[in-house]
Amino acid sequence: MPTLTLPSPRSPQALPDGFAATGTGETGEELDRFAHTCTRLLLGTDGLTTPLLEAWVGSAVSVSRMSHRLVNASEAPAGAAELLKAGAEEVLLERRSVLASSNGTDLSRNVVVARPGLSAAADRCLTDPSAPIGRMLQAVGTGRHRTIVEVGLHTWGGVPAAYKAYLLWHGEQPLATITELFNPDVVPATLRAPLTLAGRS
Repeated sequence: MPTLTLPSPRSPQALPDGFAATGTGETGEELDRFAHTCTRLLLGTDGLTTPLLEAWVGSAVSVSRMSHRLVNASEAPAGAAELLKAGAEEVLLERRSVLASSNGTDLSRNVVVARPGLSAAADRCLTDPSAPIGRMLQAVGTGRHRTIVEVGLHTWGGVPAAYKAYLLWHGEQPLATITELFNPDVVPATLRAPLTLAGRS
């Protein structure tokens, strides 16, 4: 499979293989367990994440590192192919990126798995490292409708961190799954009730 990546010293710290949404759609109880109001707002919104992060840190947010590759659906992060209704041998595009603030602080690590071919404009966005994916897709007229499929805890450098996963739509067709893991030094992951860490590696 063709692979395009940045040199390894600048590549995103990858999320563990298999880390993706299971697509249960049951997010309300998990969301309520997060103690910080702003964390719940960030995880619970079905709009663009980037403007919320910019308001949170008081600076512009940009893509600091990005890589992408083509994979068979059977090799994509767990759950993505099912959410995209892709056959096992269908080719999907996997994009991994890190968003950072203007002072260089990493804010989120993101995994996008998409169905190429639904929109030529969307395909160009998916391989473009110049801006966050959500803004680019909306600018070309797609990806406006989102369905949150999971929120919870994973780890960031061994520390519990909040994440959200959602499905992006191109009209009536599923276009991409997006999983965003947030730096716990920026987005508090403190809980007011127990919540199990996601463990899909």
